Amino acid sequence: MTGRAIVRGETTIEAGGVIHHDDQPLSWEEADTRAGRRLDRRRNWAFLEGKLCVTVSWTQPCSGCSEGYGRRGFGCDECGYHGKVRNACWVPASILEIEV
Repeated sequence: MTGRAIVRGETTIEAGGVIHHDDQPLSWEEADTRAGRRLDRRRNWAFLEGKLCVTVSWTQPCSGCSEGYGRRGFGCDECGYHGKVRNACWVPASILEIEV
């Protein structure tokens, strides 16, 4: 799997509370220039508010069907009857101390 790099532009909130981010793809050369070094091509990178960020992801019990902390759920519509869900978010690369 290969990664990609984006720069986040304007963020708007549409009617009904839908959040829309204007993300623009970057070439690896542009991303390397903005970061000041070569980025790992296997990861997803973003420049959010001028900060270099990386995607982190994790698996956790489904909030719709799990019965307690750390226990796998029995399955529901929310998780596709698997009892667990995948989540991801952008985290500043400096927090994770990633060598980019």
